[in-house]
Amino acid sequence: MKKIHIGRAAAMLTALTLAAGSASITAEAEDGMKVVALGDSITTGYSSDGTLIASYAEIVSSYYGAELVNYAQDGFTSTDLVNQLSDDAVQADIASADVVLVTIGGNDILHLVLNNEYLDATQYSTMYELIAAMKTESGAPDWTVLLPLQQYLNNAMPAAISQYRSNVALIAEQLKSLTDGRIVFQTVYNPMDCDADDTPLASSGSMEILTTNVTGYLEGKQDNTVFPLGQCVNGAIRDLQDVIVVDTYQTFLDHGVYYTNINDVDVHPNNRGHLVIAESVIQALDIAETGSENGALMRKVYTSTDAESTLSSVAAELNDSIMVRAMKNAYGDVNADTKVDLDDASGTLSIYAAVGAGAESPITGLNAQAADGNQNGTVGLDDATLMLSYYAEFSSMLFSGTFMEYAAQVK
Repeated sequence: MKKIHIGRAAAMLTALTLAAGSASITAEAEDGMKVVALGDSITTGYSSDGTLIASYAEIVSSYYGAELVNYAQDGFTSTDLVNQLSDDAVQADIASADVVLVTIGGNDILHLVLNNEYLDATQYSTMYELIAAMKTESGAPDWTVLLPLQQYLNNAMPAAISQYRSNVALIAEQLKSLTDGRIVFQTVYNPMDCDADDTPLASSGSMEILTTNVTGYLEGKQDNTVFPLGQCVNGAIRDLQDVIVVDTYQTFLDHGVYYTNINDVDVHPNNRGHLVIAESVIQALDIAETGSENGALMRKVYTSTDAESTLSSVAAELNDSIMVRAMKNAYGDVNADTKVDLDDASGTLSIYAAVGAGAESPITGLNAQAADGNQNGTVGLDDATLMLSYYAEFSSMLFSGTFMEYAAQVK
């Protein structure tokens, strides 16, 4: 494609703004694909500070262009989910689902650990405050608090784990009786396990006590008859037959601070946590690719947090997979809003101008890669021209396909 002067590009940008209005170009959805999400506040996408961009269920559904029906509720336990599955409307949606996503168990266990007569996490705004409350003035563990707490947990947890194991088996059987779709269960992660994160919490004696306890309830303990290794919460999930198990416990292992908001005494995943859960689910689903995948929401989460600069050092394989998926149908869509329009052409011109002036580009990473509309390895005026031409033809209904189809056609 011929190069154009930047003045002409700017003039075309202005003309199209006045002539075309705003056209939305979204990725084509898979025919009738339906995702039903069940579970607790992880699946609802609860965010205590309001900064969550999208839940893992939303990212997965967006990637496949699928309809999402979310029945998850904040605070749900496995018993709540068992009861919910008797609802006729819920059963009907599950019966017609292609994919059923299940996240359940955190409230069965963590509520007992963090909200009891000896420890009430709701009274603290940071994990450091909570840990300080479990220490003496000298900084040593306060056994007048810790010993009663430990005794309480030793008494309460076996029954809770037993009930959970019974419930999760029942949930799986009910789901299998209702749908022929793919059923995905997640193991329960330990948000307090932050051994590999750069934080003083990891070396706190009181934090280690909490972390060790939670790990024992989730995974079991070596040579322990009360909490047998492999026969506690996550063992119940891993033992399920004819379902897909996503081992979120292993994904989050040692990185509670990186993947959750535990610093703020919030056990929920942050944006990075939901991002890697979504990628793990997509990998496990292994649904045949049709060309209609849309990684825009995944890319938005990836680039809008520090995941783009840090995830590679925490989980290299997941990072690589996310980058590949995030670039599906991405070229031309510089701002990851699922459209190719005037804003994308403008962003491309800003990259070109900055590079030409030897200045730092205002757009970097995968978003800058998306600006290479013709995929020739550089971002230039020809890319902006291509976006503007596509936008004009799409807005005038002269072309009805995607930008990448358009770019391939005019090469």
